[in-house]
Amino acid sequence: MISRLCKFPLFALLPFCTLLSQEQEHLLHKDHMVFALNKMRPHADFFTYESAELAGQSNIEASKRFSSLNGNWKFKWVRSPKDRPRRFYDLALDDSNWDTIPVPANWEVQGYDHPIYLDERYPFSTKWPQAPEHYNPVGTYRHAFEIPDAWLAGDIILHFAAAKSAMYLYLNGQFVGYSQGSKTPAEFNIRPYVKSGKNLIALQMYRWSDASYLESQDMLRMSGIEREVYIYSRPKVAMSDFGVIADLDDAFKDGLATVTVDITNNSNENASRTLNVQILDEVKVLFRAQKRIEIPANDTIVVTFKTTLANVKQWSAEAPNRYQLQIQLLDEQNEQNNQFVEKNIGFRNVQIQGSRLLVNGKAITIKGVNRHETDPLTGHVVSRASMEKDIRLMKQNNINAVRGSHYPNHPYWYDLCDRYGLYLIDEANIESHPLANDEATQIGNEVSWLPAHLERTQRMFYRDRNHPSIIIWSLGNEAGHGDIFRATYRWLKQHDATRPVQYEPAEHEDYTDIYCPMYPKPASLIQYAESDPDKPGIMIEYCHAMGNSVGNLQDYWNIIEKYPALQGGFIWDWVDQSLEYKDKNGKAYLAYGHDYHPDLPTDGNFLNNGLVDPYRQPHPHLFEVKKVYQSARFDWDQKAKTLRVTNKNNFAALENIRLEWKRLEDDIAVQTGVVENIQIQPEQTEIYALPISALPSDRESVLLVQLITDKQNGLLETNHEIAFEQFILRPYRSKALSPPKQVPLKIAVDQDHFVIQNNVVNMLIHKSTGEISHWSFGKELITQAPIQPNFWRPPTDNDLGNGMQNWARVWQRATQKAKPQLIQPPALTSDGVAFKVNYQLPDTMAKLIVEYTLRNDGALLIDYQFAPAQDSLPNLPRLGMYLTLPSAYATVAWYGLGPHETYWDRKSSGKIAIHEGLIQDQFHRYPRPQETGNKSDVRWIRVESARLTLTAHPVDHQLLSSSVWPFSGSELEFEAGKGGGESASGLVPVTARHGADIEMGETVQWNIDHLQMGVGGDTSWGRLVHEEYTIPAKAYRYQFIITPAQK
Repeated sequence: MISRLCKFPLFALLPFCTLLSQEQEHLLHKDHMVFALNKMRPHADFFTYESAELAGQSNIEASKRFSSLNGNWKFKWVRSPKDRPRRFYDLALDDSNWDTIPVPANWEVQGYDHPIYLDERYPFSTKWPQAPEHYNPVGTYRHAFEIPDAWLAGDIILHFAAAKSAMYLYLNGQFVGYSQGSKTPAEFNIRPYVKSGKNLIALQMYRWSDASYLESQDMLRMSGIEREVYIYSRPKVAMSDFGVIADLDDAFKDGLATVTVDITNNSNENASRTLNVQILDEVKVLFRAQKRIEIPANDTIVVTFKTTLANVKQWSAEAPNRYQLQIQLLDEQNEQNNQFVEKNIGFRNVQIQGSRLLVNGKAITIKGVNRHETDPLTGHVVSRASMEKDIRLMKQNNINAVRGSHYPNHPYWYDLCDRYGLYLIDEANIESHPLANDEATQIGNEVSWLPAHLERTQRMFYRDRNHPSIIIWSLGNEAGHGDIFRATYRWLKQHDATRPVQYEPAEHEDYTDIYCPMYPKPASLIQYAESDPDKPGIMIEYCHAMGNSVGNLQDYWNIIEKYPALQGGFIWDWVDQSLEYKDKNGKAYLAYGHDYHPDLPTDGNFLNNGLVDPYRQPHPHLFEVKKVYQSARFDWDQKAKTLRVTNKNNFAALENIRLEWKRLEDDIAVQTGVVENIQIQPEQTEIYALPISALPSDRESVLLVQLITDKQNGLLETNHEIAFEQFILRPYRSKALSPPKQVPLKIAVDQDHFVIQNNVVNMLIHKSTGEISHWSFGKELITQAPIQPNFWRPPTDNDLGNGMQNWARVWQRATQKAKPQLIQPPALTSDGVAFKVNYQLPDTMAKLIVEYTLRNDGALLIDYQFAPAQDSLPNLPRLGMYLTLPSAYATVAWYGLGPHETYWDRKSSGKIAIHEGLIQDQFHRYPRPQETGNKSDVRWIRVESARLTLTAHPVDHQLLSSSVWPFSGSELEFEAGKGGGESASGLVPVTARHGADIEMGETVQWNIDHLQMGVGGDTSWGRLVHEEYTIPAKAYRYQFIITPAQK
């Protein structure tokens, strides 16, 4: 029987509990009221150096009080607890034939067992608090390390920064302690168990435990030691914690600093020390205080310092000003016991007034993303370089806030956000999503779970509370509702009056300070904003960025900027979570679904919702985020010829930048200018007169304005574009077609075809179908496949989520099974030869008539007329035509939006210009193949081979939508995965193919469309594309011409 004394009051440092047998010791992971044994109290993330110089360098590895245990450890993996080694901790055990594993590492990434991906289900079927027995892998670790003699006079702390899921720890054959809570440190004072010289750590890690019921986040399920392991020494009398409140006065001018330092005496004698505290601005000392203190034996005292600093520089995400806090604990009798700490702090004030979240008295706007810790090669083990890349990309793309979804992140991430400026939501490692889905199973009112919830909340708070970048605490994610969260909310409010607390399931209850919905419809946002709310509205998750997504982002922000009670949101999410796998030929691909676990349920590629891919390469929708999130607004007054530039920042001036402008006529710059050294104060507007000359009557005229950095600013390099806008001063108009001057065409007939030709062009038209079976110009082949109508697109992830493959199947069949019939044979006209084709579209009763005119100059004019015969037809995914070209066509240029792909509801980031590139680059390898590469608002588009160019442009003033793929569209088509593709959680169907599977084809597919519906993005599991970006089944007509020319 385990003594109830072992179920400790929160954060008490327990005496060692003598357990009768190892079997009893390994019952703890099945008891949800036991989550720690002999773990030390949580504390702020800091290290006590032996000198002020080392503390100032913040280089822990240079300290003689520190020793890293990262590296190769002995390792043995078993599938079931019954097979685990029983006396793995014995010093005499021969582990020479064991494997080695790097630490930190997820063992699933190292080839032991496999990752599992499920969103709304547990990867086991047991009920709380039981942990699985039959399949519950256990990893056994052993590692030898050295203890310097000098360390034995003080305490020696073993630090696991993150370990998952449940860990039983032994040292030199003795049981030390037990830990759960996989995203905050587990520390043990191991001085009673170590000796000088060689020592042995032995531990067993259970993949699943009762803790797993609280760690069911939407991510790959993996296990192991996920962050660094090290040991450090400290004197018996030591700084054990410190806290900083760096607030502002009511005028937001003066800094109000409160510093509390915990001093612990782990010796049996009373001790005297001198405690010094300083606050500096670089080298200038702003505050200095000293106290002589007495610390009773085996006790902890708390020493408090308070001061007011005049006219401090505020910290904000836009201007992350920091000061240096130095703390020194000095022993005049023995300088070996001296301890030095230096940390950066920031003065800022966070509060809620009415329905407004204020930072430093200003109502900020959250331009945020959610971020998981993930790496394609190392899983949940994330390097400093990866974190640095993340924050650089975020700052470069105008992101100002990050929610740590759904657990406390690596401490270095918070340091980066303090330094470079990001607002953070720090979230407790709590998600019981599968239980929370049902009121009958959710545990928000199950009192026995309160200690575990509270402990996770407290450990987050104590570790992270000194970071100015954290402006909001979160109680967790999708973990139910009720008194447990009311209790954790109250605890946080009692211990931190400087930050609001949010929790999405609380909605309008009294245990969230912010109304933070997930994936609200635009109409519901408006409804909330117009309801006279008493809480700020911030979307904790919105704009699900799965695959080709992030449509209508600008529409959301039009609403946000209209209503003061709406203050932005966090896009789901930052980075795709796939791991890199290799196929049998050694080719890398991004794995998902059954790639990880062929025989288990899965939610497929639903873990890939990022603005960047796992390697941190941007998806095309990141450019849209940058544009929508930009910090400047531009308004053009055509009559006055003035440009209003508004600085949307709350705190940072637009300075050290220049305003570049150019006026283009059909993408030719006819006027350019630069306004140097512009300076616009926060929330202010400046007006600039631009000497725009008279506009032409026959050409499109566009004004492009850009704000460009003049020098490096934080993570923004020189010449970085921070904002832009384009104004169409005179719209595009199709030019009238001139009569061709070439030799008139002639019509001949063979057995199956009409033969149309002259000295430059040759075309074969099938007698019965009217299909073009051959078209050449000069001696160069244009196509020998029919030009086909197209009503379908390869489904995006959002399309699959809303069932487009079912509700729009009629249009897929219409594309695949369209039956052309020649209804007007070729006949000579003044310009060439005209013929008309009627396409019978099965199951639709819709009518499509296409009139083709082959002109004497070889150009093909297409008049496309579509009309449904019934009102009950579903919306069309696409309305257009496509050509199949030889692979000799290798380059493309277009005058329209670009250079990245754009769609009807995701095109504000595109620039009107002439863009060009290789056809092989005109698609994006999403993790799952799908619709890609579209170019919106196309004035003309040209594909080229070595000898021929083909240029398409509208002739009816309606801009085109176009894409060019170096393969057939079938390469992108949805292919159901194992078991018919059913998602374990009922989400997006599971697919079988990968972006890396796409091969360059022997042909090129050129899509020339009138319309393609938007990509959507409100959700990926049912929400349709917004109505204004859909294609209702009604009458449409568009005309375009394809003109060949020899090079």
